[in-house]
Amino acid sequence: MVFLRKRGFVITLFSLTLLLILLTSSINVSALGVTPSRVIRKFEPNSVYKGMACFQPHKIAHLKLEVRGELKDFITLEKEELYVTEGAGCVRYELKMPERFDKPGIHKGSVTATETPEETGGAVFAVVRIHHQIWVEVPYPGKYLEIQSFIARNVKAGETVPFEAVAVSKGNQSISKAQGTILIYDKEDKIIGTVQTNVIENIEPDDTRGLSAEWDSGIYKQGNYHAMLLLTYDGLKNNESTKFKLGGLDVELVDYTKEVIIGGIKEFYLTVDSIWSEAITNLKANVSVYNYSKSSEPLTSFETLTRTLAAWKTETIKGYLDTTPLNLGDYDLKIVLLFANLSKEYDGNLSIIEEPPEPEPEKPGFFSRLFSSIPTLKVINIILIALLIIMFIILLYILIPKKKEKKEEKKKEEKKEKEEKKGNKRKK
Repeated sequence: MVFLRKRGFVITLFSLTLLLILLTSSINVSALGVTPSRVIRKFEPNSVYKGMACFQPHKIAHLKLEVRGELKDFITLEKEELYVTEGAGCVRYELKMPERFDKPGIHKGSVTATETPEETGGAVFAVVRIHHQIWVEVPYPGKYLEIQSFIARNVKAGETVPFEAVAVSKGNQSISKAQGTILIYDKEDKIIGTVQTNVIENIEPDDTRGLSAEWDSGIYKQGNYHAMLLLTYDGLKNNESTKFKLGGLDVELVDYTKEVIIGGIKEFYLTVDSIWSEAITNLKANVSVYNYSKSSEPLTSFETLTRTLAAWKTETIKGYLDTTPLNLGDYDLKIVLLFANLSKEYDGNLSIIEEPPEPEPEKPGFFSRLFSSIPTLKVINIILIALLIIMFIILLYILIPKKKEKKEEKKKEEKKEKEEKKGNKRKK
């Protein structure tokens, strides 16, 4: 009986585990789109905007709709559910703006659709959610001129660098006049030039205006530069910065690996910047490690593979350093960049370090381990299945002992009847 009881328990547990695997392995992931993805409205006190959001699932779907974000108290939905059979399902909504907002700038809300498909055949569905964004732009009090963009074009050394900026009036008052001053810096942050932009006048709220200027790079050599735009308008100021390059057939070493863990061959990275308007061919790096206090010969060295560096691009190249001849400590580096039949040398430093000990991970609790191993698709399904397994186990432990008790009672009755029959025979 004990064997049968255990065997029944094992068979039941195996069957239910197989059912669990079949249910969780059948996972449907759905796609969901929205049109338009974003609506931006200018703030108008107590005004009402009537909008529409259309959601496109890739198949029949039931969508739950809700309003989210800081604007949720000002948005009313036409309905809270959509059942889309084909194409797109649309919902109308109203945005009723308040009397005022406490803070200027952009205030955000959304109409959010969550796909809750019907579950059939034991499939587990991923929860898909998408947002129709609703933004309200609240103007700044008074005058405020925002620099929306500021760029400089890369040119060859000696040519003229064009600067372009876009300014947007985000205040609620008009601006009479604005002009920018552009300061040009070299890579050592020294000012090497100054130019003035054009003047813009009579700028009304929400107006967008362009500013431009040119700088003659003259005698300055190829390399990396940056510029600062100082925008002045009606006694107020704003600023923005940008980077640009004066081109020439040249590259620059931007960064390299400073620390390497001791032991065998390790990866070594170099970041190289192109300052040429065309692709640079045959680029490679030669890296040598020295201990100049003891020897002028390199202790170890390597060379990277040859590659092409695209115009104006910054890229990382990889090599492999053999740390076998090295000990823990600091060493000197010589890095040679070879490109287009030219070369450029850099001196650097390298530290050889021990491998840091791995931090002891915190042991998660039972439920953390349990749920971290389950895909976060529909945990509730897994919980229900687990409860079902527990109920079957309980039923097994309740029913099997009862059957055993009935059999034992039947045996007792049969034994009693036999004894009674024997007693009757003796009396006769």
